[in-house]
Amino acid sequence: MYYSGQELHVEHGGGDPPPYPQAQPASLHPQRRRPSAFRVLVRAFIAACTVVVAVAVLVWLIYRPRAIQVAVDAATLSRFALNTTANPRPVLSFNLTAGLTIRNPSRRTAVYYDVLSADGFYRGLRFGAAALPLSYQGGRRADAVRAVLVGSSGVVSWDAGAFGEDNHTGVFPVTLWVLGAVRYKYGGLMTTSATMLSARCPLALKLVEASSRVECTVISF
Repeated sequence: MYYSGQELHVEHGGGDPPPYPQAQPASLHPQRRRPSAFRVLVRAFIAACTVVVAVAVLVWLIYRPRAIQVAVDAATLSRFALNTTANPRPVLSFNLTAGLTIRNPSRRTAVYYDVLSADGFYRGLRFGAAALPLSYQGGRRADAVRAVLVGSSGVVSWDAGAFGEDNHTGVFPVTLWVLGAVRYKYGGLMTTSATMLSARCPLALKLVEASSRVECTVISF
């Protein structure tokens, strides 16, 4: 190396120029990261839920379960008296007989009744109940059952004034509730947990006089 005027000359020995580092070629197939165990579990859970929902929808489309139908064909109140002199509260004596029809309208769905009863209410207060002898119904089947409620009730405080008015008119507003625990069978599949059946049957009863047919309102099934 030497200086000449304003110029700077750099000399180096002969031979090849000094090597420069070469860039490494990018990998054509980058390594994929394995999904974590948490992601695998989430994906498996979503897939399982999708399968369950799809099967449930398919079963519903095939079997199309319909609401159970309940009706009171006739009800007779042979005794309905309130003893206001009973101590410590009035006692209601009753004798109610009701013929009911319970129908399963579904063609491919069978119904199992784990528990089934008819409960009598007068002005919102329960006075008696009777078990109904029905445990199984096949598709599109109607069964006639009989409920007999006999006894006396002094557990609640009956309204003597309201009872006197109803006794004067000769018409007693009695509500019959059909209550039960129900399981359904769709072909070879059966529900493992029971659902509650609740049907309301409003009646206007006269002593020793059969009522007309009343269609009940099924609230839950």
